[in-house]
Amino acid sequence: MLWNRTCAQPCTTIATKTGELKQRCKWRVPSNLTISVLLACLPPCQLASTLGTEPSNEILERIAANNIKHYSVAFSVLREYKLHNLRFDKEATVSVQVTYRPGKGMTYELLESSGSPKLAEIVEKVLASEVDTSSPAKLARHLISPANYEVSLRGTETVAGRTCYVIDLVPKHKSRYLVKGTAWVDRSSYDVVRLEGAPSASVSMWIGTPHIEMEFSPIDGLWLPVHTGAVSSSLLLGTSELEIRYWDYVIINPDNPAPSRAADSIQPSRP
Repeated sequence: MLWNRTCAQPCTTIATKTGELKQRCKWRVPSNLTISVLLACLPPCQLASTLGTEPSNEILERIAANNIKHYSVAFSVLREYKLHNLRFDKEATVSVQVTYRPGKGMTYELLESSGSPKLAEIVEKVLASEVDTSSPAKLARHLISPANYEVSLRGTETVAGRTCYVIDLVPKHKSRYLVKGTAWVDRSSYDVVRLEGAPSASVSMWIGTPHIEMEFSPIDGLWLPVHTGAVSSSLLLGTSELEIRYWDYVIINPDNPAPSRAADSIQPSRP
């Protein structure tokens, strides 16, 4: 059961399943310069065959430039993590207030926890891992950038009403924070609209290597995750599903102590 999905309501779903499972999961991550005249004038469908890997590298550099912009803005968001294990038919729900500040990273405040204590503990380990990797010393290691990825341009597609470049991502090294898969990149802004794939290394013995899908939307000019999900299977837990719902984004102005609620943020209605 998902909340009403709007650009102000990121959600995340991690699922672990064996056998057949529709993988409607998507996971949240963030992403400008100018395209050359030649690249701008060529029809999108001819880019890959005419220019080889050059446009792919150009797109990758512009995504990296957007990352710098996105991670220079402080914001907070409410998240709800829901982990459901199918083998044991257990579930846990954890609600947190997440805050990100440039130069400091992510912090979170636990608001509520219910359900299986063991599954709730796994969720808190996921949160602790996010906090660790958001630190200034580690952040650059898992961003979509030339330092971390090799890419190739497949063509263009329309996603969420936007014309997007479709690029294949291949991590340059194994990491549970680098995704081997496909990114859909807005042709005008060079922001990531959608990301799909699997980590290049196992996430953990509890989660395994999930299939991940992430969607992003503009919130007050920043492209932030609006839905994240994954499907994975582990030897210990079998099939599990994790969903993360996001709402009430607040953009924090460093010149104003009072946070400003994002204009695009809408409180989702609970079922």
